[in-house]
Amino acid sequence: MEHAVIEKANPIALSEDQKAALNKYKIQARKDNEIFLRQHPEVSCLISDFLHEVLLQRPEQVVEFAANHFTQPDIRTRINSQIKEEKKLLRREARNAAKSAKTA
Repeated sequence: MEHAVIEKANPIALSEDQKAALNKYKIQARKDNEIFLRQHPEVSCLISDFLHEVLLQRPEQVVEFAANHFTQPDIRTRINSQIKEEKKLLRREARNAAKSAKTA
């Protein structure tokens, strides 16, 4: 004998309108975040630099390590150098792509 499944109303469940509004908000937040990160390449460089050092050094006290890492006097210079190198790499890749497109 099959048992009928009776779903009880979930008081914390979202209505269809609420779900649609939430999805719209999530999509807009992702777009806004993407725009912000493209305008601020230093964020990516900061995170990348920090993760590189954490994985290289594997400190026992990660929070203390992070505090020291982000307060180093030369961090601005290091990050700016990384940004310049990334821009050079992107320009080089763009030139190579343009050359490949011409020969195709």
